[in-house]
Amino acid sequence: MVAVLFWVLIVGFSFVLELHSNAFIAVFIGFGAAISFVLALAGLPFAFQAGAWLAVSAITLVTLRPFAMRRFHHHAFEINMSQPTNTAMTDMHGFVEMPVGDATHPGRVKIQGESWKAVTDWPAQLPDGTPVVVKKAYGTTLWVDPV
Repeated sequence: MVAVLFWVLIVGFSFVLELHSNAFIAVFIGFGAAISFVLALAGLPFAFQAGAWLAVSAITLVTLRPFAMRRFHHHAFEINMSQPTNTAMTDMHGFVEMPVGDATHPGRVKIQGESWKAVTDWPAQLPDGTPVVVKKAYGTTLWVDPV
């Protein structure tokens, strides 16, 4: 009975942890604990339950987590930013706060007192303090050129 309660607590803790982290790690640990919960109900020894928990968690982390990350997470470096558009920010002027590079090395610019994520098509990185003008945007990422 203690083992059943233990696995229920691990499943619950994993669920809460995944809600707060969204890293797709705790969900697989919780899945392993759910399998061990079933094994505990079947009356198998705790050592077997723990081994199954570790094995199932490891196997699902290695095999299913990459799929889940591709399916549910959209990181900035994975977003296709090849189709930016003109926006209300187009032609606004500001300056570089953090060095601005290409789409894989974004920086920050300050425009009208607000800080924005920015990238440039220029071959060289734009250093701090460089005056810039907004040429286009993709979502909240601005494409800037030096003035």
